[in-house]
Amino acid sequence: MLKTTLTLEKVNGVNVPFQNGIPVPSFEPQTRGKITLNGEWQKRRLSMDHDFSMADRSESWLKELESREGDYVRGTASELWQPHTVPSPENKLTGLPEANAAETYEDGVWYRRAFTIASKNEGYAYTLKSLGISYVADIWINGEWVGCHEGGFTPFAFDLTAYLRTGDNEIRIRVDNPPWGSRKDTIPAVAGTDFFNYTGIIHDLYIEITPQAAIVRADIVPMDVSGRLDVKVVLHNRGNDAVQVGLEGSLLEADPEAPNFLQSPLASSLIGVPAVTDKPMRTELALQPDEVKVVQFEVTVKDPKLWSVWQPYLYVATFRLTAAGSATLAQDSFSTQFGIRTVRTDKTRILLNEQSVFMAGIARHEEWPDTGRTAAWDRIRTDLEQIRALNVNMVRTGHYPNHVYTYLLLDRMGFMAMSEIPLWQFETEHYEAQDEKRLADQMWREMVFSQYNRPSVLMWSTQNESKDVWLRLAYNERLVRDLRENYNDGRLLTQSSAADQPGPHDPSMAPLDVAAWTMYFGIFHGGTYYEGTRQFLEEANRIFPDKPILNTEFGHWSSGGMEGEQVLTYEETLRALMEKGTLSAEGEDNPDGYVAGIDFWIMYDWYVNHNNWIDTFGIIHMDRGTEKPVAPLIRRDYGAITRHNGGLGQKLEGAANEKV
Repeated sequence: MLKTTLTLEKVNGVNVPFQNGIPVPSFEPQTRGKITLNGEWQKRRLSMDHDFSMADRSESWLKELESREGDYVRGTASELWQPHTVPSPENKLTGLPEANAAETYEDGVWYRRAFTIASKNEGYAYTLKSLGISYVADIWINGEWVGCHEGGFTPFAFDLTAYLRTGDNEIRIRVDNPPWGSRKDTIPAVAGTDFFNYTGIIHDLYIEITPQAAIVRADIVPMDVSGRLDVKVVLHNRGNDAVQVGLEGSLLEADPEAPNFLQSPLASSLIGVPAVTDKPMRTELALQPDEVKVVQFEVTVKDPKLWSVWQPYLYVATFRLTAAGSATLAQDSFSTQFGIRTVRTDKTRILLNEQSVFMAGIARHEEWPDTGRTAAWDRIRTDLEQIRALNVNMVRTGHYPNHVYTYLLLDRMGFMAMSEIPLWQFETEHYEAQDEKRLADQMWREMVFSQYNRPSVLMWSTQNESKDVWLRLAYNERLVRDLRENYNDGRLLTQSSAADQPGPHDPSMAPLDVAAWTMYFGIFHGGTYYEGTRQFLEEANRIFPDKPILNTEFGHWSSGGMEGEQVLTYEETLRALMEKGTLSAEGEDNPDGYVAGIDFWIMYDWYVNHNNWIDTFGIIHMDRGTEKPVAPLIRRDYGAITRHNGGLGQKLEGAANEKV
């Protein structure tokens, strides 16, 4: 069995994630040296032994690989390789909204690319950063195996410093993507998964260049609405000599009028006026060779501008690492955008900045008909602008972590978000496999640490519509305990359970902050759109009277002349949901409400893994241009719900300094 690679290690009293021999870095883009690996590559498809690909990596595994695929590891015959653009799926895409428009390719492929380093600076470190390769990736640099990563929806990194050289270099990546349903230990695992199983180098791939002593990440948790922050900066010295360094941090307001606010992912391009703080962030320290240290600051921003719904007040934290005293050391800099906001529950309410908030949400698959799951800043922004035009205030990025740019843009556009790992309809055997393997736990941590500073993310979701309730309960308890005890970021924890698996009495909700279900009454489970939903909500509230209830999906397909039924489903289900809403359908406070949010499924039609059809639950067709009859109704109804302050309701007094 392929082993997980991420661990937590205690450093200066702080749990730091480590993977592949280095602390897990931030994947937020920086103004550092960079070797982009996007562009033209070469590829060779190969039918792979999936059991072999999913076996533990060892010297014997590498030796066996040489005997099986040695020509792919080291062969130079160019006529055997075909051109391929990175990033993009291996699957051929026609862009047509029809069955089999996306090629089902769930197998192996090798990729290679040559690149040149004019002068490898020995005083610098080189980090390969991948934002997503599906599904199992093994990486070679200049003929040497670097390591492997499992999972196609989360980013990962490797230290390449020892593998690179001045002049010509080559990278090769072996990718295997076992068909969903063929194994019980992959994530996703189920054959009928209703999103597409893309193969290949899905997202951006690049080498980041930093001084050997550098800033790895800076994790910022807002402690209250008065501006108190817990700041943890992780430093790593990858050099062979001890160094004395000075670390200095600054907090600045992000300028929402800056030309780059919606144009560039770089936090450093947003900087406005300095924030007024109670103390400086400054220290000196020694870093031994290969030493990791955490520097912790507690600082308060005076008169903070709070990030809120449709009010995306952001700050930028910048840090500089320099030589202390008379020593000489290359300077490193790091920037991250963050927001000051709190989130907690109070009985049946979700509180954002101590104010009741109702989530008027729409889900979105991160997929385009012509590029698949390969995302880009402009494409993501255009999608979110179209969603915002429907008066939406929350986006469920289901059923998997999206591109890192998605969450940067959600921050900047003032959307609330729910982020989830792709445990989709797990059965007993899948949970049993993860009890042993713990890949789900690793994906959870990869998701959290890659989105740590994103104020838009209010909720982490553990799974979608899984079935074994008792193993799911144990799994939820494990993830909740891990986050709360080891790297608590103050966010809410939830899941997306099917309303009939097992029903409103679902015991796996107990450890979670928010009780959340997909609700398809009159479609996939009993009752009618209105009565079934209403009765379920009443029973769920009776069982969980002190938890907010969240609807994570409702809707209907529109193909086969069913657009009218999609409208009816929407209207009747929405009526039941809003009767129990913490806000009414007119956007007024409902003191007796307990449904804290809704989430229509889904924004756009998408390719499904069955490939016998495209899924037509979308509000808009795959082309992003053709609205269905339900779209203007959503625009009208969501507009009424969010017309007062974007969905904010009653403000709780006297709780401003309560720590979350």
